[in-house]
Amino acid sequence: MGKQETRRAATLLLRVSAAAAAATLLVGGGVGVAALTSQAASANDHSTSASSRSLADRVQRLEDIEEIHQLKARYFRFVDEKKHDDLSALFTPDAKLVTDGITWKSPEEFAHTIRDLTGAAPSAHSGAMPEITITGPETASGIWSMEDILTFPAGPNAPEGHNGYGQYRETYKKVNGRWLIDSVLLTRFWMDSLPAWTPPATTTPSDSSTQPANTNGR
Repeated sequence: MGKQETRRAATLLLRVSAAAAAATLLVGGGVGVAALTSQAASANDHSTSASSRSLADRVQRLEDIEEIHQLKARYFRFVDEKKHDDLSALFTPDAKLVTDGITWKSPEEFAHTIRDLTGAAPSAHSGAMPEITITGPETASGIWSMEDILTFPAGPNAPEGHNGYGQYRETYKKVNGRWLIDSVLLTRFWMDSLPAWTPPATTTPSDSSTQPANTNGR
């Protein structure tokens, strides 16, 4: 083999080696791109899944807070409407209740004592500025500012009523998908005395001629 043929063979060998190396790089690069694409898609799916879970958690939290608002609203309404059995059903069976330093043995004792002490005496209870914290999937806590007005029918030895201001600190538990009050700590910060008062006979809302009653100048 002459020198010229030797050079041609060497050049051909170099070209073949370069082509093989390029092919290897191209194939390897393709695999790398595919791997990176797969990883990006997986990360995007994970991010979307996490975002969906986050949104679902936020919606559930808002729903739970609203249900607790409704629970407390029923508490106040049942007290004023004298629905004492319905009132006791708003608590867990072993709920802890402390009001003005008095500890009650059970929700039933609490509700029935209210019934026995106030009878049909008119009252108005309200709560405001709730701070509800969801502490777990089935637990929560809350702080409420409160006001209550209680008067008794006028008569011999009639008890004195009051207009009280204070705060509820409570915990809640979800039982079988339903929020219930699990503990209550009621502290009154101030109480104004109210004289006994006999409300007027009940009239229908359609009776436009009926004038609002004068509740002790309030």
